[in-house]
Amino acid sequence: MSKLITRIAPRLTLGLAIALVTATGHAQEATPSTDAPIPAGKTVPGYLIANFTIHDQAMFQKYRDAVRPISLKYKGKAIVFNPDARKVEGNPQMVTVVVEFPSLADVESFYFSPEYTEVKKLRIASTEGSIVLTQGLIPPVN
Repeated sequence: MSKLITRIAPRLTLGLAIALVTATGHAQEATPSTDAPIPAGKTVPGYLIANFTIHDQAMFQKYRDAVRPISLKYKGKAIVFNPDARKVEGNPQMVTVVVEFPSLADVESFYFSPEYTEVKKLRIASTEGSIVLTQGLIPPVN
């Protein structure tokens, strides 16, 4: 009997954890949730987080030159640009970039703008990686 419990206990634990997370609504969602209440008078910044490897340095430099004024127009401020980030877990790419905007709406306005849509082609052609748009930490309601 103890061998059976030893074999199925991890599966039961995982199943229970999934059921609890799903039941309490804490499972990760594929799309950002804007339902979280933001306290009056507080703003939550938005972030563009990029993780990529550069394959064409000259074309990527054209992208960097072109994207800076567009980012500034949408109130974006680069707070991280590390072309040699230290990998400690998983399979991240070498370059990590974090750009902070006043809000998620601002970062989305930037990313989906006609100006960036055109310039983004240079990044896509010169790199391989991922981009994430997210809200920052939502302060607790007091």
